[in-house]
Amino acid sequence: MGETRTKGPSAVWAGPVDAPAVVVLDPSGAAPHGDLPATWRPLTEHLQVMWCRLPAADQPWQEVDDVLAEYRDRDVPVHLVAGAAAGARVGDLANEHEGVVKSVQTFAAPLPLGHPDVVLAVVGRLLAQDVHPKEDGDAGIEIARGTGPSLLGDAASALWQSVNQVFERLKRG
Repeated sequence: MGETRTKGPSAVWAGPVDAPAVVVLDPSGAAPHGDLPATWRPLTEHLQVMWCRLPAADQPWQEVDDVLAEYRDRDVPVHLVAGAAAGARVGDLANEHEGVVKSVQTFAAPLPLGHPDVVLAVVGRLLAQDVHPKEDGDAGIEIARGTGPSLLGDAASALWQSVNQVFERLKRG
């Protein structure tokens, strides 16, 4: 189960092209059949998820660099998620693409990046980026409002749908 998977596509993605993006750097090579892990699929209704299978690429870091460069012309936030085994190169990429990459999250083994706890942690991080302390001195928070759809709303909707699907599967047994 922990074996590195080199067969299959080096990257798989799903979700609206103009949506906020989550780029997953997977050093274990999950998603060998060309689909995102099932736990991530509900998020793709509102977020673009790009799953980079590092062991499946001939030049993985060049491919990731190319993927991030493609986002440079889009006006969407990009969030990097990586397995800790991806190493220090993740931080280098974030620095090289600082105008594009808005956040970086790494997860150590034994949790695979497709684990539901990882998905929930990522969504929590995305939600936190839309919530800011009020500046007028009042207690509480305010939700960031922009001209486009809110990342908070999109991520919350996707999370709710994901949790609802899991609940329905549990009810069916």
